[in-house]
Amino acid sequence: MRENTRIMSAPTENRGSGDPTLSEVPTVSVVLPVHNRSSLVTRAIDSVLGQTYRDIELIAVDDASTDDTPDTLARYSHDPRFRTVRNAQNLGAAGTRNVGIGLARGRYLAFQDSDDRWFPEKLETQLEVLQASADCRACYSGAVYYSKEHSYYIPREGARGAPKGDIFADTLMINPTTPQTLLIERSLLTETGVFDDTLRINEDWDLALRLARATPFAFVPEPLVMIYRTPDSVSSHMARDTAFRVRMLDQYAEDFAHNTAARSRQNYVLGSQYLALGDHRNAMRYFAEAMRDVPSSRGAAQMLRVALSWSTRWARKGR
Repeated sequence: MRENTRIMSAPTENRGSGDPTLSEVPTVSVVLPVHNRSSLVTRAIDSVLGQTYRDIELIAVDDASTDDTPDTLARYSHDPRFRTVRNAQNLGAAGTRNVGIGLARGRYLAFQDSDDRWFPEKLETQLEVLQASADCRACYSGAVYYSKEHSYYIPREGARGAPKGDIFADTLMINPTTPQTLLIERSLLTETGVFDDTLRINEDWDLALRLARATPFAFVPEPLVMIYRTPDSVSSHMARDTAFRVRMLDQYAEDFAHNTAARSRQNYVLGSQYLALGDHRNAMRYFAEAMRDVPSSRGAAQMLRVALSWSTRWARKGR
């Protein structure tokens, strides 16, 4: 990781006009990265500024947009809680969030994405729960995922992927959080580090693992966030996700050695993704690794046979 503010030209920051009813230092800082989302970002901004809990600052970081995003952000300059800064060059989501983190002043830190929406009680609800959980320095909530095809709610309390307290072992299995659902003590990031700006995918999972190792988590089961899903390039997304999981298995090898169920799951996912990408050799390798940890895994055994069958066919064709 590198300190992103060092690779920016001195940014020009715009702030809203003063309001004597607001705290000199806000309780919550909200970081919102945005890149070429002029038609959507108002939904995200309005949902933050419309929170029932008002002692906040919203830091919108424009990641070198080339559309009308700067003009859209400028329309909020009348609100004293709104701050905006523009990157001199495109840094990506992780680097742009880190710029906002560096500008944040609040005791607590939250994140919003440029096309999503918070429900009005999001911050108020999470603050109450977090402040009532003496050992916890981080909190996450449920969310509604929405697309044109369907919508669904995750995670469900009590189900796998919706843990609270010590969630590190569960987070090795699957990331139960998203940046939009988090509320954390800002000081926590001085211990864990910020987002890894070398990652172009799963940078939130990477940070969640470090946070989960550092503190127990509080959990609000009700959905407090609406996350809008848009079509993406499946093959490029899958390739980057595969590379991240391979790295995670290596980085947390000692932890996976004591959590073979999580290791088996990651190996199974890797086998499935390599198979979908046409890499039958690695597909067979990771399905076999999944079966080694969980010999009774019928899914891994079946997929291993599929990968072997495809590999044999391709070998006969001389490929």
